[in-house]
Amino acid sequence: MSSSGTAPARFARLILLAVVLGVPGVWATPVQADEGGEGNAKDGEPTERAARQSAEAGAFLPWTMGARSDSQRALVYGQGGYDSAQAGAVFETVLEAQLHGRISLRVGGSYLGPSGRFRPEAGLRVDVLRQELHGVDLAVLGVYEAQGFNTVRAVTARVAVSRTLGDTRLVSNLGYGFGLQDGERYGDLRLAGLHALTRSQRVGLDSRFRIDLERDDDEPIGEPDWELVTGPLATYSIDRFVVSATAGLSALKFRLVGTTHMGAIGALGLGAVF
Repeated sequence: MSSSGTAPARFARLILLAVVLGVPGVWATPVQADEGGEGNAKDGEPTERAARQSAEAGAFLPWTMGARSDSQRALVYGQGGYDSAQAGAVFETVLEAQLHGRISLRVGGSYLGPSGRFRPEAGLRVDVLRQELHGVDLAVLGVYEAQGFNTVRAVTARVAVSRTLGDTRLVSNLGYGFGLQDGERYGDLRLAGLHALTRSQRVGLDSRFRIDLERDDDEPIGEPDWELVTGPLATYSIDRFVVSATAGLSALKFRLVGTTHMGAIGALGLGAVF
């Protein structure tokens, strides 16, 4: 595995690649607004670039990935806070840029304290289904993780499904991670719900559960057995920007260790769409 000193440089190159590939499309075609103020767009192209539309689609959930991304050509989001079960700071960031139609480049990373390091990741996302045509929104993501849940390099596939029911959006993710060392594997389940109080304000619940699927006595040092984070959230959008807050429960158990660590988690986030 690469040393921690090279991770920031590699992540910077990923961000640069995202900008080079994605930003030209941001300014390529002006968006035409209809009389109601919403943008008219062809299938796979974004409508009016407002953060409230992306927030409504689940783009700014703390742990769950939304199932559609047609409300922006590019999105950036970061959140940071403290996890007492991990006994340290936590930080996550993502940058997503539309490459062509429903295909987007997605890069980001995470940090888990107190003695962790930044763990970059990069992948491609494809929006496959739309609720207005197929009854649900569905997207698939394939991503390379410099350090996956099993603490080794991994390739992860994730499917996101969502549906809007009135003022409420329900979102689910199902993922499978394959470690590139020692045959490590893990499962990933994420569930979320968002309810609109006003055009700009939303409240809801988000959760993530990950579990080791490869069971033997030859495990990487510090490998988790399972992890759970869950809690309420709130978002507020202003023009192209959104702020978010979440607080809840965190639980973690390591492999080959009987103790389960439980505590509280809280985080604040800031995002923007382009």
